[in-house]
Amino acid sequence: ALPSRHGRTLGSPNSTLAQRLREGLAEVGLAGMTAEDEPLRLGNVVITWNVFQHFYPYHDVVDTGWDEVLGTALERALADRNRDDFQATLQWMVAQLQDGHGGVYGPSPDAPLAGLPIAMDWIEDQVVVVASDAPGLLQVGDVIERLDGLPAAQVLEERARTFSGSPQWRRWRALNSFDRGEQGTVAVLTVQRGNRTLNITVPRDAVQRPAEPRPENIEEIEPGVFYVNLDLVEIEAFQARVEDLARAEGVIFDLRGYPNGNHMALTHLWDEHLQSAHWNVPQITYPDRAGEPRFAESRWNLPPSEPRFEGKIVFLTDGRAISYAESVMGIVEYYGLGEIVGQTTAGANGNVNPFTLPGGWRITWTGMRVVKHDGSQHHMVGIRPTIPAERTLQGVLEGRDELLE
Repeated sequence: ALPSRHGRTLGSPNSTLAQRLREGLAEVGLAGMTAEDEPLRLGNVVITWNVFQHFYPYHDVVDTGWDEVLGTALERALADRNRDDFQATLQWMVAQLQDGHGGVYGPSPDAPLAGLPIAMDWIEDQVVVVASDAPGLLQVGDVIERLDGLPAAQVLEERARTFSGSPQWRRWRALNSFDRGEQGTVAVLTVQRGNRTLNITVPRDAVQRPAEPRPENIEEIEPGVFYVNLDLVEIEAFQARVEDLARAEGVIFDLRGYPNGNHMALTHLWDEHLQSAHWNVPQITYPDRAGEPRFAESRWNLPPSEPRFEGKIVFLTDGRAISYAESVMGIVEYYGLGEIVGQTTAGANGNVNPFTLPGGWRITWTGMRVVKHDGSQHHMVGIRPTIPAERTLQGVLEGRDELLE
């Protein structure tokens, strides 16, 4: 709060009060403070709350109950005793924003975290192994029923609650952290494999998860039908095959993930300029989001490229597609560049806007307001498929990519 008269703030940066404030701030010994210090925890809650109170661009579309969040977060911070406790409090705060870019990254833990040598998906309301680097222990198609004595669905739901964003995005993040623990510990799993129930002990020693098999980055998967993996293919490799793709009867673009700087591929699919959705950077003048909102707008403007693809076009996507991927998929949706097969994207677009808290925590969030081409809401909505498709356990067991099929 600043004292003012006739719309102008009072005081001078050279005043006695300002000098006392600077001297007082200089005496705060932040360097040696940790999460075990109550003032640091309370101060960080206040800082975090204020950043989002004044600058988060989606309070009007997400019912956060942000005033109530402050009281609860302060109570939690008072009760916290260590880094892990306080990290959970900050994660809870950010989760209330329902922001897919929201994240809390704290000081390094005493022991590094690791997981199991598998990748998982939520299929038919079950946690299913879809890739494995240790087939002697865990096989593709195994259904994980329990982890360390707890039902797998319960573990997944508890993990999902610690993340921010749409349900589909939180589930993917929960699957990626489902089995995480201190490196060197073991996970005790109850696994359903066919008609057998197995109890398996697996060490947590994997830092990176195995990838599910996909065709080559650009591959003719049937006569006249090409597959392009936008998660991995570089634009130079795409341009090297562009003549083949332009003559194809059909091209399947796979964007179940994040583009590899190759969004210019879209310029071969339309005869006129393509524009992205509206990217709006808030221009904040008043506190508490008072006054008429003002934004600085920008967007892509992509001119058409030759050769023009004449075949049928399909895009594969799912809840892993976030941010840059949704800029691409938003263009596909608005201009009708092809069918969209799979599941709804994450529903979080716009530049990530990080800030750092005393004690070493880094908070990420969406600082830019993005709406669809027609001005409707994108946040928490995402890009919906024109042809919804789900995986099945039988398909995983048979090694089939059912969305690609």
